[in-house]
This record gives sequence, C-alpha cells and structure tokens, in this order.
Amino acid sequence: MEVAALVDSLSVHFDQEVELVNLTEMEDAFSCLLRGPAVPTSGFQLTWKGVLGMEIIDGRPDVALSMFFFSRGERIRLATHRGSYVELLHEGPLDGTGTWRDLGWTEDSLGEFDAHDEWRPV
Repeated sequence: MEVAALVDSLSVHFDQEVELVNLTEMEDAFSCLLRGPAVPTSGFQLTWKGVLGMEIIDGRPDVALSMFFFSRGERIRLATHRGSYVELLHEGPLDGTGTWRDLGWTEDSLGEFDAHDEWRPV
C-alpha cells in the first residue's frame, strides 16, 4: 500500500515515529491524519499532527503533508496569520523512495484546517 510507504518515508525524514491515525481512500486519491510522537510530560511539550493527502493532477500523483504544531495542547501559528501550517511536498515514486521538500509556513486563508486547532488524544 502506497500510504504505508509514504508514512514510513516520513518517519525516516523526521527521524521519529509517525503514526497513521485514520485513512480515507477514494478511487484516485487518499487523505489521512498523522501524528508525531506522544506529547512529552515536561519541558516545552511540543508535538504535531498533520493531514497527508494525494490526488491525481494532470495524470500524476500530487502528494502533500500539512503539519500543525502544538505546545502544551495549543496550536502554534505565525502571529500574522489567522491559521498557519507547515507544508511539505513529496517528489518521486510513491513506494517510499521519493523525497520530501519543505515549503515552510503557509497561511490557511480559507480556514480549511480550523478543525485542527487543538491537540486531542485519539
């Protein structure tokens, strides 16, 4: 399954465990919620979750990860953006041998990811 290979490649890219929380598959697309390691019990208590998705555009797979960061359960965002997240794009084969490219912070101007404002245990 290509989703498992992509999740494994993210684990390697981040050098940490990435958990697949849920998966919605369609004919030529998928979307899933991912989570980073459990929230530490002391210190900054930083963690993340993200939405990994793939759709076919112009006959080629377009794979992206939108990441949301949290400290002590509160979402971290840029002060100048209503909602912001970090975007990564996948380039290459979907078998886990491709690479991830960090596009940096992106503004969520349409509120697409407002539902991801809190860190909640699954």
